[in-house]
Amino acid sequence: MKQYPKLSLLLFACIAIGYSACIKSANNNNKSNPSTVSTKVVSSTVAMNLKQILYGEYGSFNIADGANMPDNMDQNHKGRLKVQSTHSPDCDFKIDTAFQFSLDLSDTAKFSIWNKIKYNVQCTGSSLSGISVYDSLYVSITSNDYIVLTKSGETLNMKLLTPGNKDSQLSMTGSMNVYTNLQAKATASKKTISSYNYSFTSLIIDPTKEGDIISGSASFATKGSGADGTWDYKGTIQFLGNHQVKIVINGSTYTYDLQTGLAV
Repeated sequence: MKQYPKLSLLLFACIAIGYSACIKSANNNNKSNPSTVSTKVVSSTVAMNLKQILYGEYGSFNIADGANMPDNMDQNHKGRLKVQSTHSPDCDFKIDTAFQFSLDLSDTAKFSIWNKIKYNVQCTGSSLSGISVYDSLYVSITSNDYIVLTKSGETLNMKLLTPGNKDSQLSMTGSMNVYTNLQAKATASKKTISSYNYSFTSLIIDPTKEGDIISGSASFATKGSGADGTWDYKGTIQFLGNHQVKIVINGSTYTYDLQTGLAV
């Protein structure tokens, strides 16, 4: 898995629209059960959530950075980052900042982005021992056809298995959430709303292997509704290593590659 570059504003917009539209498109293939979206469709979105948020495509923090300074944050980018410590990213290094940007593309097309990140390096004695991260993203987009609102956030705690070694494997716990609201401008079209909430337990991450999650588990709950159906599911995620996850929903099992977000 490649390290993701700094996020661009247009990438934010594309991800927000693509995420919302993908559920509606997939639902159109579920005509045999119009009142309930299939577990297969939902599992695909779960895999994409993990790929985009944990690996920095949809926020500022990338777990592949491990105990190193996040690549998506630039201390020289005026107006984006406020560093709360003059130390290097070691003991007691802190970041607490917000970034906001709005752009009118035309009379009918505009988007707005707000990103909040808190990043705190922790030590035991004088040895680097962990990182805590809070990352929250809000994106609002208006196009000729849609009004899209997406919110995502993550609260993560990462502990080095070998304190003092920045290349150490890390144990991670925490939570993540995603909310999307898609409203077509055509008055007859039904609004699509979805929410996904995740809880991570004892994930083991190897930063030397591009942030591969080699073991651990998570639980999630999701619900939503739209023109082609509704859903309300709970499920589990097992991290298998080699950038793969096993997702179980209502007794159905699906395996995905987190490098691509595709089923394997």
